[in-house]
Amino acid sequence: MQTVFQYQKEGSPANITSYVLLSNSPRRKQLLDFLQPHILSVDIDERGIEEKFMQEFAADDFLTRAAKTCCEISKAKSDMPLLPNHLYISADTIVVADGQIFNKPRDLAEAETMLRSYFGKSHHVVTSVCLRTTHSLDVFYTLAKLDFVAYYPALEEAIQSYIHDNQPLDKAGAYGIQELDPRFVAGISGDIHTIVGLPVAEVSRRIFSKEVFGK
Repeated sequence: MQTVFQYQKEGSPANITSYVLLSNSPRRKQLLDFLQPHILSVDIDERGIEEKFMQEFAADDFLTRAAKTCCEISKAKSDMPLLPNHLYISADTIVVADGQIFNKPRDLAEAETMLRSYFGKSHHVVTSVCLRTTHSLDVFYTLAKLDFVAYYPALEEAIQSYIHDNQPLDKAGAYGIQELDPRFVAGISGDIHTIVGLPVAEVSRRIFSKEVFGK
């Protein structure tokens, strides 16, 4: 299964002296701790971008449409005045299941509906990343597949506990993989950090590999 896909690549970065994470996500901040990035909050119309590009990419299969749209959301987060010698890192994560994009649930009822829909099936998680400097742009996405066990009644207490105790409303698809009861997941294909919210191994490789990032 291919897990890393290039979306757009332009230019070559100059010498990088500072890193900026365009996200308030504590999970992404923790994963990029080795860079000691500055944190900058960004507010964009994600759903408006999603609607626009899901239509624009209508000729692609649904998963590819969703992944490309996810990339456009990451790009939009870094569409701002940039400082020289700074590398700006933005990302977006979506869950694709049953031919739908599952964003952050509106309420606990929707979160429960999402979570229950995974049992006995496979679904995909896409995380897109944009690495941008004043002289370069590198946009890619990574793909992971999760297989959930078939539902059985002994899991009900764990399902209810997760819904009410683990703040599913701030997570795409209503879950964080690191918080799920291990009895839920039968298998994972791809980088688990794609599911957490940032494929940190691929990000690091692109930043520090001369072959990949042109340094």
